[in-house]
Amino acid sequence: MDKKNTVPMLEKSLDILEYIGASETAVSLPELQVNLGIAQASCYRIAATLVQRGWLEKCSGNRYEIAAGVIPVAEKARFRLARYRHLQPAMNRLADQVGFPVKFSVLDGDEFVNVCSGQCRSGQLSFSRPGFRSPLNRIASVSTIFLSEKTPAELRRLLDEKSRREFQSQQQFYRKHGCSFVAGHPGAEAELPFDTLSFPVRRDNGYLLGVISVLSLPGQLKAKQEEIAAQVGRSLKSIANAL
Repeated sequence: MDKKNTVPMLEKSLDILEYIGASETAVSLPELQVNLGIAQASCYRIAATLVQRGWLEKCSGNRYEIAAGVIPVAEKARFRLARYRHLQPAMNRLADQVGFPVKFSVLDGDEFVNVCSGQCRSGQLSFSRPGFRSPLNRIASVSTIFLSEKTPAELRRLLDEKSRREFQSQQQFYRKHGCSFVAGHPGAEAELPFDTLSFPVRRDNGYLLGVISVLSLPGQLKAKQEEIAAQVGRSLKSIANAL
């Protein structure tokens, strides 16, 4: 990473916040100094400033813990379904263009959440209504795309050996075609009652914003993948710009 435009003292402050935030207990200044490589005087001044601003609180034993002052700053990043309602017209247009229901999913912790669905004329969207959540360790076309952004350490934490093999198989298709496909199975009791074809939605810098998915009854999407990919591709940039 190019650090020529960064602020060293601010980086140290953020390192302290992230370290304490990840710790299960309050943290002492000597622990911060040793593990983060921050000089004693700098560490003390940063901690004192963060306490004054209400981002840290000083506990017994000269230890520090995250304080409630960080909540208003982080509130904007908290997941809110309503922030995606403005995507509804674009999702409806996309559904009309491809001739199948569509949905948009975003990452929220170790889950992905469907936040907006295109109009469903077939009535097969019961599994993808806005607000529906699924854990990343349940391998699907959407989770494959989100998991492909994870580090090896994160994948080891999220996936058991069986899920990891399944993910790697799905990831090969995703890397080759730029989209992720999972075939559904007919029957009311089927775990996946529809085909799902998913595409990453990215900013120009490559940052993954979410995943657009097209759904159909089993067997309908596989033969139309290239056609649908072209139609969805023309909408990805406009959806990314709306986020």
